[in-house]
Amino acid sequence: MNKGMKTLALVLAISATASALTSCNTDDYVYPDYHWQDGLIVTVNDRVYEYEDIYKLMEGKKESAQALYDIASDVVAQLATEVTDDMKADVETDISTLEESWRSNANTNGTSYKEEMENALEDEGVDDLDELRAKKLSQLQIQENEDSYTRDVTLDNGAMYNVSEAMTKRFVEEQRPYHISHILVQVDASSTSSDGTAFYDGHISSANATKLSQVVRQLTSASSFGSVAQTLSDDSSNANYGELGGSSDDASNAVGLQLSTSYVNEFKLGVYAYDAFLNPDTAANSELVKTSTRMPGAEGIASDITSADALEGTKIGSGQAYGIPLSVALTMGEVADQERSDKGQNVQYTDETQYPRNILFNNYFNNHSVSFIYNDADTYEETFVAQIHAIDASINSIADLEGKPEYTERLAEFNRINTMLQNVSANKFETVDTISGNLVGYQWDADSKDTSIGAIEGNPEIMTDGKGNPIIVVRAGTGSGDSGYQGIHFITVNHDPFVDPTGDYEYWRVNVPKADGTGYDTADYSIEPSYVNYVSSDPGNNSTYQTRIDNVQRAIQGFDANMQFDRFEDNIEIAGTKLQLTGDIGSKLFGENYWKIISQYIENTRDSAKATAEESLDESWDAYVKLLSLQEDVTPKRVVPTVCINAFQNGSYSDEMEDICHVEK
Repeated sequence: MNKGMKTLALVLAISATASALTSCNTDDYVYPDYHWQDGLIVTVNDRVYEYEDIYKLMEGKKESAQALYDIASDVVAQLATEVTDDMKADVETDISTLEESWRSNANTNGTSYKEEMENALEDEGVDDLDELRAKKLSQLQIQENEDSYTRDVTLDNGAMYNVSEAMTKRFVEEQRPYHISHILVQVDASSTSSDGTAFYDGHISSANATKLSQVVRQLTSASSFGSVAQTLSDDSSNANYGELGGSSDDASNAVGLQLSTSYVNEFKLGVYAYDAFLNPDTAANSELVKTSTRMPGAEGIASDITSADALEGTKIGSGQAYGIPLSVALTMGEVADQERSDKGQNVQYTDETQYPRNILFNNYFNNHSVSFIYNDADTYEETFVAQIHAIDASINSIADLEGKPEYTERLAEFNRINTMLQNVSANKFETVDTISGNLVGYQWDADSKDTSIGAIEGNPEIMTDGKGNPIIVVRAGTGSGDSGYQGIHFITVNHDPFVDPTGDYEYWRVNVPKADGTGYDTADYSIEPSYVNYVSSDPGNNSTYQTRIDNVQRAIQGFDANMQFDRFEDNIEIAGTKLQLTGDIGSKLFGENYWKIISQYIENTRDSAKATAEESLDESWDAYVKLLSLQEDVTPKRVVPTVCINAFQNGSYSDEMEDICHVEK
């Protein structure tokens, strides 16, 4: 192989460019003289190197198309990037450092300066110092081209975006990033079990029940969502007041929930489903939500018909959510450690299934669909009395409990819970259109002795984060022990990509907010809200803002693994302008045949990535819908109804109640 082809092969191996073939005067760097002709790469020292030369070297290898792209990418990166004096100085410094090391190594190894230099040049794949200088210069150009592409860009109106405004828009359109905060309460109950009973017979610990009750009680107080997350959440995001993202080097999680995040289905898809079927703020864009998230049955999405029909048959698919009475969440704390009757006696023939905390958990919290906590202060007394009446027909009012020793504990419990209900913070509950009137729950019928899913009467107010954002509750988890977690998530959406789909990208700008600024630079979230100014900066510096800017930059630069193609296409345009080319610039730069190969490689790689992402979403939806359908079909028939709590607390069951409460003698 002649010198030119030898070097060309080495260039391919290190993904450098043909500029490494160029000889340059050491006293005066000259940018390699590219004479573009149809089908040619470059003419150097009267030797013409064609794309065909490269392709022949790679012939028969699957990487051939990629090799063509790699070389083309590096070549146009150099054409699009000016050589600066700093680059020249850096190269000369590197060469001087190398020369000094060769002298030192020669002295140490007992060799000569020439031998050390020749060995180093061979390792670099070049024949002399001029070629080494050219190679290093080309590498600096390529690196600068890559670095400059991902820098922030400021528009005339003052808005600053990472990479570009267009790339930020594409990030929002393709990833639909949510700015979310959440609180996680880990529980012992597994979402999967060998006998398949966990849907309706999950067992949680006393500590779990206490924690769930404590979180809800704090959320309904004057405490902010963030402060409750900081003190009570079991997720690492507690250090960030419950905000998702920002604590990981994974770009897909940098700013929270996106289409590419690997959060468990109930969490991720539950938020999408909330927007598609329940959120009044996105009602006008519900079809956009469905198509953007590849929801089964969405218009224009080739979804599995069975999954689409199944989703429509679930409660969430029909625009309904599960309701959790506030009194239930508060009662969880009251009965958290009750494993005996009120009199302190063991209850015969029972196990953890009949513990009051587990009955409440399975009826209200062990649900993998979308749920909301609602204020039932107005109906609590009626419900409480009805539960006791089911096992003692003589009890028809709270007054009937007074003076009866066997109900002393129950009356005290009622009074404590009722007091809590009356003292909740007024701004933590609101009537929300499309949610308040569409709540359902497990309901036990005293006549049929069956449990079914029925509508919750009235138009109750639901729990919010104090800013008007409904708090979504989902049961989620994967695995168990050290290999996973099981838990209840309380989720609030700080910013929704579907509320203002045309201007949403502005939320992800990277301006450093100014305390006295206006417009995009303001530190006032209420004026020009952004992910960056959602929190206040550290006193005296901008470290908090800079961390959040870094999060946005990582998210935008990491959402598309093939962003290199965008940079390549931009470089093609710049190169065409420099060389005064018009029309199909790619064909004129690289030759029609080889440009087709490069273009097809880019298209196939992009299509493959898109197909993989869509397939992943489709599989997630399919699994989620099957889970919802299975739970709604199985759980109502097998869950222990809440009327059994009083039977357990009384310490005995009638023959009829034994069957209802799954007591086995």
